[in-house]
Amino acid sequence: MKALIIALFAAFALLSTPAEAQKTPKKQRGSDVQTPENALDRDKADRAAIEAGYKDRKGHHDDLQDKATKKRMKQNYKRSQKQSWGKEIPWYRRMFRKRKF
Repeated sequence: MKALIIALFAAFALLSTPAEAQKTPKKQRGSDVQTPENALDRDKADRAAIEAGYKDRKGHHDDLQDKATKKRMKQNYKRSQKQSWGKEIPWYRRMFRKRKF
């Protein structure tokens, strides 16, 4: 019985050591390390790429429309701008805001 316990203890001791190998090493400081400056530059580049893609898709969408549809889109845009003038704030905030007379 003692021999079995010693054998199991030795087996568990040997099996527990490879767990150390699974720990990830600490990253070294280099160009791939994220700093606030790198993050801002990357965010600006990502934002520019997204906006460029949006403009390309919007231009393609506009090219697919015929003349009457483009005219209707322009009229609806102007109408929506007239209706929403001064309504950048939601109605529930405009209703309860402090008035400056």
